[in-house]
Amino acid sequence: MGEAKLDKFGILMYHRVTPRVAGVDPPTWNVPPQQFRRQLTGLLSRGYRAWPLRQILEHCAASKPIPPRTFVVTFDDGYDNFYHYAWPVLKELGIPATVFIATAYLDSPAAFPFDDWTAAGATKVPQVAWQPLSTAHCRELLEFELVEFGSHTDSHNEFLGRPDAFRKDLKKSLERLYNVLGYREPAFAFPYGHYNEELIEAAREAGVACSLTTEPRIASAAIDPFHWGRFTATARDTGLTLAMKLNGWYSAARIAWHCLVRWEKARPTETPVHVERCRWDHCQKSSRVGLML
Repeated sequence: MGEAKLDKFGILMYHRVTPRVAGVDPPTWNVPPQQFRRQLTGLLSRGYRAWPLRQILEHCAASKPIPPRTFVVTFDDGYDNFYHYAWPVLKELGIPATVFIATAYLDSPAAFPFDDWTAAGATKVPQVAWQPLSTAHCRELLEFELVEFGSHTDSHNEFLGRPDAFRKDLKKSLERLYNVLGYREPAFAFPYGHYNEELIEAAREAGVACSLTTEPRIASAAIDPFHWGRFTATARDTGLTLAMKLNGWYSAARIAWHCLVRWEKARPTETPVHVERCRWDHCQKSSRVGLML
């Protein structure tokens, strides 16, 4: 596996970390606790090191080098199972994490309205599998330097084409993060990963430190932190597959596949050889960019 270049790093995205429940559909966006631990220990055993998102931002702003095999761990939505299942593993391994909270649901006894797990909120499954974080647990986590909180908007609604609603919602979220947890200029992650340049500029104007998407690509100091992507960590991932994502192999394969698909769709019945050669060279060049990361 190729070595990551200096100042390039990967950001992992988790949502739920909870045990499976017998007799119901598996939780969506979930990595069971034991698998979560195996994933992180697998990365550490391969020489990867986890940095807080805030430290990455500070190094990029100051043009300080970021060592190879550096990665960031993030969680979206703000499930209380982070406190019960993810946090003990992170604490044991000394791995920092940023939790992006949909702030309207702090302390809510109900499931997130956007939770797509059919069993969320059902009495037949433990509340910890779907319940939002509590303020008390957030404050307890803040006693440890390993945990940071960020904004995931207030309502976690869809905001494409609704920039004014986005501004109001994000403002409310930032006010709650400050009033409840004392956070100023937190990091931000787009709900559903949906974004456009209009929303990025609105986030920038709101004063957040960065805006993260769900585009599966390597981040770097050369890329605007308001365009940084993340790699989804799934229950099927191992330390090895996550290392491949963080090292750029996933991005390279994705680029090559899309190149080949576009090439095939655009190819006429009879294409001059020199044109096909040019297209193939472009695919190879795009793939090498990912493979070198």
